[in-house]
Amino acid sequence: MGRPKALLEYEGRSFVARGVAMVRAAGCSPVLVVDGAHRLDGLIEPGLLVHNERWELGPLASVQAGLRHALTLEPALAGLLVHPVERPRVQAATISGLLAGSSAEPEGLWQPVHAGRSGHPMVWPRILFHALLNLDPAHHSARSLVRGAAAGMRRKLEVDDPGVLENIDSPEDLARLTAPT
Repeated sequence: MGRPKALLEYEGRSFVARGVAMVRAAGCSPVLVVDGAHRLDGLIEPGLLVHNERWELGPLASVQAGLRHALTLEPALAGLLVHPVERPRVQAATISGLLAGSSAEPEGLWQPVHAGRSGHPMVWPRILFHALLNLDPAHHSARSLVRGAAAGMRRKLEVDDPGVLENIDSPEDLARLTAPT
């Protein structure tokens, strides 16, 4: 992308500000933002920022850094919502639906599905925290669990939310996102 995705803007707000507001509106607590190669110090409200020192190992290392910190804040944490910053159009109703599913079936690994395709964010159950934390991010991704040992735990929530499939990874993706309709 050439610049931090978290600071890209959509409809007048940064991707990260949109994400924080959305997960808060859905009732998530604590809310944390994990940064890595692009430090967000001073750009995120105090108390939310977790720096991933192992950012070069990829997204799994960031998930692990966030989960470890969340467990220090909330040792009895029942689930972990992982919302990638590059999906700024995910709807709050999708998050609420995932949280409701997780509350009703707390051992499920909840994922949204739109138009037959699985998307993000996902809610990881506490029962998978140990396995998630013990994956080696140099050789695995969270997908290793999703498609492996946790495959039978996957619960899919059908949503009318195309934002769960969008992945803004390039200037062209951003141009499509912000193009007038």
